[in-house]
Amino acid sequence: MNLKMRLKDEWRLGLSEGFDQGRAEGKTEGLNQGRAEGKAEGRDETMLSLIHTLQMQGQTKKQIVETLALMQKSSLAEAQRYYAQLTEAANGGEH
Repeated sequence: MNLKMRLKDEWRLGLSEGFDQGRAEGKTEGLNQGRAEGKAEGRDETMLSLIHTLQMQGQTKKQIVETLALMQKSSLAEAQRYYAQLTEAANGGEH
């Protein structure tokens, strides 16, 4: 009977420790995901502001996409997709 009690206590302790570890890992993962999303959102807002500034200065869409590609060190195709994504989102999904 003493062995049964010890096993049950150890099982409860293990369960508790497992829950605590799971919560801690979940919290860390959530914070990391939130930070990454915040960085991406901030980058998108900055780039959208840049796009609007360049448009106000009279730059063409082609020139703006080339500037984005240089800034992001990406291909023109990737910069074009990013430009389209940002401007579409800023216009509420309108084309």
